[in-house]
Amino acid sequence: MNIIETGMVLAKIQAFDNRNVDDATILAWQEVLEPHTVQDALAAVSAYFRTNASWIMPSHIVDRVRDVEQARAREFKNGCHLNGADEERALGGTWSESMRVLNRAVATGRLTPAAYDAYQAGGQTLASVLAPQALK
Repeated sequence: MNIIETGMVLAKIQAFDNRNVDDATILAWQEVLEPHTVQDALAAVSAYFRTNASWIMPSHIVDRVRDVEQARAREFKNGCHLNGADEERALGGTWSESMRVLNRAVATGRLTPAAYDAYQAGGQTLASVLAPQALK
C-alpha cells in the first residue's frame, strides 16, 4: 500500500469516527499498513465498524487483514511451491526470496488457486505470471 492509499484508508476511518488526520498520522499508519493491499485494509475498516464503535487502531486492521490472507493461503490445499523453471533459477541463491514473493502473492490474492495451477503446469516464471499484463 502506498502513502496515497493509506490516506484513503484514513479518510474512510475519519468518516466513521471523526478523527483528525494530518500528514504525521498518515505517515505513522503507512509504516504499519504498507505490506498490505488497500482493498484488504478498506474491507477491514468496514468489518471493524460493523461490530465496533470504539476507536480503531492500525493493529485492528492488520489483525483482520492477516485473517483474510491466511484464509487465502488455506485455499491452496497442498501449499505453494515454486515450479520447475523457478526451482532451477533459485539454485543460485534466490530461493528464499522467490518463496517470499510466491507466498505474498498468495496472501494478497494476486495469485489465485487457478493461476497457481496454470503456473505449475506451464513453463512460465513466477515473475511473468505476476507481471501486470499477465494479471489482466
